Amino acid sequence: MPRDAIARIRGALAGTDAAGALLSTQDNIFYASAFASVMDGWHLMEPIAAVFVPTDSELPVVLILPEASIISVIVSQRGGYPVHYDRLATFDMLNFCETARAEDAHLALPEDLLAELGPVMEQVEGQCEQDIIQTIAATLARHLSPDDRVLFDDLRVATRVRSISHQQTGDALEVMLGARAVKTPAELATLRESGRIADEIMAYTVSQLGVGKSWSEVEKAVAHFMIDHDVDPLPGSPMLFGGAYDLVFRPDLFRTPVSRPFAGGEIAILETQGRYKNFWIDINRTAHIGPASQAYKEQYAAVRETFEAISARLKPGANTAEICDFHSIPAAAKLDPPEKLLVVAHSVGLVPLESPVPYPGTGLHGAREGFIAEEGMVISIDCLYFGSKLGPSHMENVFIVTENGAEPLYQFPLDLSETA
Repeated sequence: MPRDAIARIRGALAGTDAAGALLSTQDNIFYASAFASVMDGWHLMEPIAAVFVPTDSELPVVLILPEASIISVIVSQRGGYPVHYDRLATFDMLNFCETARAEDAHLALPEDLLAELGPVMEQVEGQCEQDIIQTIAATLARHLSPDDRVLFDDLRVATRVRSISHQQTGDALEVMLGARAVKTPAELATLRESGRIADEIMAYTVSQLGVGKSWSEVEKAVAHFMIDHDVDPLPGSPMLFGGAYDLVFRPDLFRTPVSRPFAGGEIAILETQGRYKNFWIDINRTAHIGPASQAYKEQYAAVRETFEAISARLKPGANTAEICDFHSIPAAAKLDPPEKLLVVAHSVGLVPLESPVPYPGTGLHGAREGFIAEEGMVISIDCLYFGSKLGPSHMENVFIVTENGAEPLYQFPLDLSETA
């Protein structure tokens, strides 16, 4: 993945006047180098690593990390997850690196580790600076001039580097979204793995529902199931949940805590979300606790028919805004009212929204203008009906855009699940 990813980043940079990109946010570091740190889980507000990707392929890709973390490059390699870089640059993080440098008379590194560590250390350039900003500035100075424009994915980092070296800077966000939107072969392989696991998660979730069960019990069981299948659940809850309460369905009932047992008649929106090997799982189905009324089944069938018609439009060259326009689909007209149908297409990858649209992509223009689907993109089609008369009906699949159409990642049936 990373070497293909570097080629995609450089391809995106080629359309700019920039000499390179300095990436210091967690997902972009992983995308460019496959480097991940145990400290990523801390969600720190300051970067703890970075990658410099020069536009010129003759210049090295430099991974910047705490000196004490160099050993993690070897550990990752031994675990079957190689980290990709041409050079390394280091800095001190708090006093961890000072402590790591201290000699321990009771510890001798194994010969095989020393043999692996030698070549890695030979790739370290420059000196260990006092902090990551100093190392970034020194790295750029070694390979570029201050007049060369460098794009940053964290503009605060850019500001601090500029104050040291007067480096010309710019915003890397749209370059990175453009690079990440089309997936590499290795990414697609991982996403296909995630699709098979997502189907298992959905099947397990449905099996846990029923009269007398409480949503909190289901959430905990599903979270455990996810963890046992190497999936990190969405923080706080593995699922978004919606239902018809107080006689009216409200969209803000997604993520509403429900502790009382199901009595029957509730609608459960099963949007199970989490990350598998850093890639997002985003599957959505609808369940009904106990038998559903004929009227609700007809509503659900109309949403499904609309969803399938929209999904059939997904192919290279199609605009996502046009794909999602449901007004010409006869089934949508059966909804009461059709205007409560929300349809959106968005790219999925290391985060649930990787769509290549101008910032801020989560604004209305992201849906109204859309983007052009390309072969190798991974796109979610969300079809969410928020009608209050009968309650919600939702479904979502993620698709790999292929040469002539689209391949669904998820095979779990779109049928309404009516639980006992």
